[in-house]
Formats: sequence, C-alpha cells, structure tokens
Amino acid sequence: MLERALRWNELFSRWPDARRAELMRSARLERYGRRTQVLAHDRHRRELLVVVSGCLEISSMSPNGRKYVNALLGPGQVAPLVRLLEEVPLAYDYHAHEDSVIVHLPSDAVLAVLDAEPLLWRDVAKLGLQRQRLSIVLLQNQMLNSIHGRVAAALMNLVHFYSGQGEDGAPPLVRLSQTDLAAMLGLSRQTVNKELGRLVEEGAIDMRYKRIRIVDAERLARIAAGT
Repeated sequence: MLERALRWNELFSRWPDARRAELMRSARLERYGRRTQVLAHDRHRRELLVVVSGCLEISSMSPNGRKYVNALLGPGQVAPLVRLLEEVPLAYDYHAHEDSVIVHLPSDAVLAVLDAEPLLWRDVAKLGLQRQRLSIVLLQNQMLNSIHGRVAAALMNLVHFYSGQGEDGAPPLVRLSQTDLAAMLGLSRQTVNKELGRLVEEGAIDMRYKRIRIVDAERLARIAAGT
C-alpha cells in the first residue's frame, strides 16, 4: 500500500522508483477514524501527510472558538509543504474528515532525497505554485463574488476531489455538512442553508443529510462564475 500511495501521489508520482523506495524506509501508515486529530500528540512534528483514502481536513480555531476550514484533501494529495521548512510557524491542525488512511513522511527524509537529487525540487516548486495560485483565486472569489457565487464556487472546488470516488457515471457526491461548508466560507450556517436551497431550486444540486449531490456541474460552474 505504501508503494502504491507514493506512486499515485501528486508530488511523488514522477520521482524515480529508487527515490520513492528511499522514502518508504522512513514512512509509516496510520488509520484514523472520522474527526480524529492527526498528529494529536505532537502537532508541530515536521511530517508530510499523504492521503491514501478518505479525506484530510486542514483547519484552524480562533481564540473564541470559531472554526475555519482551509482545505479538504483527498486520495493522491499531500500536505503541508511548508513543513519542509525549518522554524516556520504551523498555523493549522489536521483531522480525518472521514475514516482515512494517511502515510506519514518525516520531512528530514524527504529533504534528504531532494538534496541527493536536486532536480526533484522542481516538482515541489510546481506544486507549491499551484497551491499559491489556488489560494489567490479563492481569495479573489471571496472578495469579489456574491455569496451565492461563493457557495457555488466552493462546491465546484470539491467536485474535482470527489468525482473520482463515486460509481462510474454517477454525479459527484460531496460528503460535507452545512456547518463544515460554512466554516470553509466564513459564513453562518443559516446563510449557507439559504444559498444551498437556491442552488437546489436552480437545478444545480440535490441535498440529503450531510450529502450534496452535484446534479448539473455546468450550471453550477456558471453560477460560480457569475454568468
């Protein structure tokens, strides 16, 4: 499972087999139940987290208890790249959003491989730039888009994650509560509930308990774009 997890990962898939084998020597595989905190005993440990199955939630909590969900990562994704750096404040916590299997890679082991074959740093740079671009797009959307468009855009961002996990040909099913979606958008649950209701009326989605099915992805994309 370790070998397959790294082979199909967004960062390590193009690395030489020998380099992935080096990473496997220090990797460990852990299983987490839904809502379990990852790195609970040492939240500042410098490790990369590779999602094998399930979903990893990246979030933070304000002093007054308000939760902000930064991202949800699915199979084939890895975070946090910032832990390859030393003495950088780590602002987020990590939880299994659903039952998940995670591979832990010590940052020092990853750095040793990168230093041994510096050309591989290009893959780290590309992924980091892609993440930065996504962050800018999300920030721009938050500042300039309507609330209705922001909710639609958030669901569109989740479509890519969930589209490969359902039955072939089935509409993507987003396993996300309204409370979690509100935490991602910095909105109240009541506001999110209202906007989801509008999306149902517009034929873009269908809702069940803690499940949102994307019925018409093209329509949802148009709403997200404000067209």
